[in-house]
Amino acid sequence: MLSTISLLVLLCSALLLAGRSYRLGETLQHTAAMVISLAAAFIASAAAVNLLITESNQDTDTLKRLLNNLAFYAAIPLISSALLDIAWKCDWSKAAWGRWLLVLFALFELCRRSEIGVLYSQIMAGLCVLTLLICIIRLTGFTTRIAILGSALFLGAGALIFSPVSLMSEYSSLLLYNLCLSAYLLLLIPVINQRSLSNHGE
Repeated sequence: MLSTISLLVLLCSALLLAGRSYRLGETLQHTAAMVISLAAAFIASAAAVNLLITESNQDTDTLKRLLNNLAFYAAIPLISSALLDIAWKCDWSKAAWGRWLLVLFALFELCRRSEIGVLYSQIMAGLCVLTLLICIIRLTGFTTRIAILGSALFLGAGALIFSPVSLMSEYSSLLLYNLCLSAYLLLLIPVINQRSLSNHGE
């Protein structure tokens, strides 16, 4: 029951971030905001499938694994990269984002085949947290900085402590992992605000 509730909370959090980012991205023609919306939609899709499909067979297990991998190995790095784009005003093109997504897919597959998938997961999670902390240097506003600091802490706790690839396997918990990801996504909403995006590129 608690696991179901945590998935529902994660689904709602991801949809809220996806919707907010999409509206701002469309209004301001802001590519990084649209990337965050897409990444949040990946996480929402994974949460929805895990929430709605309870039966276990080869097909459903494969679908869940694919979407969970998409959420962890593509969506989370994309969000961190997009926030870096916003904070440092990089203004990456759509083509650059497409190439970066292909690089993420290739890196995951290469590490999986090399049987260092767990190590890669931990390194990638650590880099995503570090990226969020770096963004604090350039983002302005006390509320914005506190929000992104909180999101970094929740992402670090979720990905490095409570996730299936935890640095401390005895603390691994899908319930806490889902709740940490939910908090991480919700705290990003005040970071993705019209003022930050409007100032992008100035």
